[in-house]
Amino acid sequence: MKLSCVVTGSCQTNTYIIEENGGAVVIDPGCDVQRIRDELRRLKLVPKYAVITHCHFDHIGGANAMQADGAKIYVPKTDYDILKKSDFYIRLGFGDEAVEPFEADVEIEDRDVFNLLGHEFKAIATPGHTPGGMCYVVDGKFIFSGDTLFRLCIGRTDLPLCDDEKMTQSLKRLFLLKGDYEVYPGHDRPTTLDFERKYNAYAKI
Repeated sequence: MKLSCVVTGSCQTNTYIIEENGGAVVIDPGCDVQRIRDELRRLKLVPKYAVITHCHFDHIGGANAMQADGAKIYVPKTDYDILKKSDFYIRLGFGDEAVEPFEADVEIEDRDVFNLLGHEFKAIATPGHTPGGMCYVVDGKFIFSGDTLFRLCIGRTDLPLCDDEKMTQSLKRLFLLKGDYEVYPGHDRPTTLDFERKYNAYAKI
């Protein structure tokens, strides 16, 4: 899998780009749209799909632009329903942010499996940071964990709509997966599931 990362917006969000035969899957298109477009142009890629882990503004700020560029938007259904009801205006507890509205092409639910540019995505519902947060296991080797699991840490649960108990259950679900995976989180650097099982304090809860 050819993978690159663009760090976007004030929250330093990881926007990932999976490259395949001139097309791209953009995971969590963040707020700095120009940086994403510049990277796609540099790599000579056309955005075919944008896959969202959860609907906080720093992970969806560029979804409207990616859709305008021709990408189909895959978004967790639960979070998207909340987003629509709020008219795409999200209060996260540290300021107010609005995002340009976009239409979901596919609303994702737990255990959905779909193929994008020859790569298999398996959706794992991981609520806690948001009610509809998703992690994606790609090709049975990689996990895009959004703001659920970070290197030696986890996503915040002190914001509106967060849930400590659900986050604990979501983390257990990830740690119980068989085998090791490369983990690409929504912020900070990549890790592996085995490393987090051994050293992440939240794996002991």
